[in-house]
Amino acid sequence: MKIISFSVENYRSLTKARKIPIQNYTLLVGPNNEGKSNILHALALFMQCLSSWSRVLVRDSDGELRARMVRRRIDYKWERDFPVLYQKSKKSLKTKITVDFELNDREVGEFKAEIGSSLNGALPIELSFSEDGNFSLSIQKPGRGQKTLNRKANQIAQFVSDRIRFDYIPAIRTSSSAEEVVASILDEELRSLEDDPRYVKALDEISKLQQPILEALGRSICGTVNAFLPSVKSVELRVEESSRFRALRRSVEVLVDDGAKTPLNRKGDGVQSLVALSLMRHAAERKPDSENSIVAIEEPESHLHPNAIHELRSVVSDLASKNQVVITSHSPLFVNRDSLSSNIIVNNNVAKACDSIKSLRDVLGVRFSDNLQNASLIALVEGASDVALLTSILASRSAAISNAISVGKLQFDSLGSASTLSYKANLYLSSACKVHAFLDDDKEAHIAYERAQKNGLLDVADVNFTSMIGMNEAELEDLYDPAVYRAAFSAHFGVDPTAKVQGRRRKWSEQTEARFKIAGKPWNDGVKSKVKGWLSEFAKSRVQDIFVRNSDALLDSFVSNLERRIPRD
Repeated sequence: MKIISFSVENYRSLTKARKIPIQNYTLLVGPNNEGKSNILHALALFMQCLSSWSRVLVRDSDGELRARMVRRRIDYKWERDFPVLYQKSKKSLKTKITVDFELNDREVGEFKAEIGSSLNGALPIELSFSEDGNFSLSIQKPGRGQKTLNRKANQIAQFVSDRIRFDYIPAIRTSSSAEEVVASILDEELRSLEDDPRYVKALDEISKLQQPILEALGRSICGTVNAFLPSVKSVELRVEESSRFRALRRSVEVLVDDGAKTPLNRKGDGVQSLVALSLMRHAAERKPDSENSIVAIEEPESHLHPNAIHELRSVVSDLASKNQVVITSHSPLFVNRDSLSSNIIVNNNVAKACDSIKSLRDVLGVRFSDNLQNASLIALVEGASDVALLTSILASRSAAISNAISVGKLQFDSLGSASTLSYKANLYLSSACKVHAFLDDDKEAHIAYERAQKNGLLDVADVNFTSMIGMNEAELEDLYDPAVYRAAFSAHFGVDPTAKVQGRRRKWSEQTEARFKIAGKPWNDGVKSKVKGWLSEFAKSRVQDIFVRNSDALLDSFVSNLERRIPRD
């Protein structure tokens, strides 16, 4: 079961927000005070209300512990949450939040068995909040079965809440709010123990041990009170079973050792945010297959160092691979670059799916050069000569890449030196782009990649190296067949590119330097640059046969990596 869209009407600054699409990863983005947080709060309010029919354990008249349903308090206040503009209106207006759920085939069968009604997989539920603070639930499904479904609204709410877990992390500002988030997650996790007979038996034993003390205290209090009020016959002290269960779930202290083991509430805001999110990820990973998890996070970048934000982006991506994640953010790093429509632009209290990378950058305040306005994927290569060559080669090997280049979605950029990899990757990631690197297979490039990976900028899926079997180091020119360019190269430089070089097999630039020296030719950085530029131009004219045969797998891997990362919309 998952959420596919939701609508909000008359909630705080939002008068109407229709059918906001929710995917596995959804970003709400926009200027301050335009409604992003209110949309997230509305979703949190809906899920809180839906799960307000909660199971608690109580002791019946026979002394047995049994489960019963109770409705918890909800966080809705008319004076705060209903639009001030309409609060004095004579019309009978209400806050309405509608969520469209989608059930899979198994859940449709379970719905039929538990509720006694048939569904086609779509289940729209509306909550309506009135001025007295109460809310009503209705099933907004057209057709003859609507009345029947609404008579079973409470059962349906329980059915949904049993199968969806909702966790919410606000933009944590104080230690008390961080502790509340942590306590809420721990409460949900420890609740599973209440089905364990050993746990119930242990609590029963605790109750028996407490009872004599409570009775003695009651008699003592009664004796004192009776002296002033003779009509008082007895005083009884009682610990509610539900309170005892709740206390054991909530009374947990989190200690964090980052060189000094101290309670979470004494750590910085950034640490508190990350601990809460880590607990949430742990809870989401342990959820049963029958339960979907929705994670709502408000401004995850708050209080974090830029390097930590890159790490957090990976954590959020991991969460989204198994759960539905909805976040608000001002950071381009959290843009969903794989699907533009999953980025919801909230402006002037109107929410709509993003339709272009340019509009997304505009609302984020990202300034980009004209030739990069439409770029959403940047391929970083080492040399300036490699840019034109690889653009030509990859376009000839893939229609998808050719199209992405022609419309400006895919752009190539030169690093100049592998050492600038982290700088360039961070620059483009911070501009709402995806980044893929194609690097020489040498020591400098590997050091640069490891630094970028450590900083959370790139991962294994984001890089290809020009590795060649049988060579410790290799570069792009090692992929070219010298037999193809031998005649033209010799005529232009007076050097045979196939001449034997003594010693171990080294990468192209080192072998070429040795050949130039054997031939009595000068070699320095300027000559090297000219040779690389010439070879690049030659290769562009022979893209069909310039590569050695055993390089096909490497190039095909690079092509498929780029194709996979070209945005779908």
